[in-house]
Amino acid sequence: MKHILSKADIVLFILIIAVAVTGIVWLSDSGKAQTAVIRADGKVVKQVRLDVDQSFCVDDVRFEVKDGAIAFVESDCPGQECVHAGWLRSPGSSMACLPNKVSVTLTGESEVDVIAE
Repeated sequence: MKHILSKADIVLFILIIAVAVTGIVWLSDSGKAQTAVIRADGKVVKQVRLDVDQSFCVDDVRFEVKDGAIAFVESDCPGQECVHAGWLRSPGSSMACLPNKVSVTLTGESEVDVIAE
């Protein structure tokens, strides 16, 4: 019976996976957001620093800032998708509560210059 994969093929495959995982980890920590811009009805209503832990409300939505990240923690919207979306940490990330027309976008320095699509 002829083997399809040799030991060298398996080692090469493991190395490729290791390089890919290392790249993903390196890019995921490619910058730290400094501020969050909160918009309600498309207008900027608040800018908050992410290096100060705090909790605040905008309209019917409550936000929490902790450890350099921000999240929707309470909303009166029906599906609660915004609350379940988790924490934002990276510059350029954003999320929104569509029923309440409230969104948050992170700004700050990023170590990545260009992302190819």
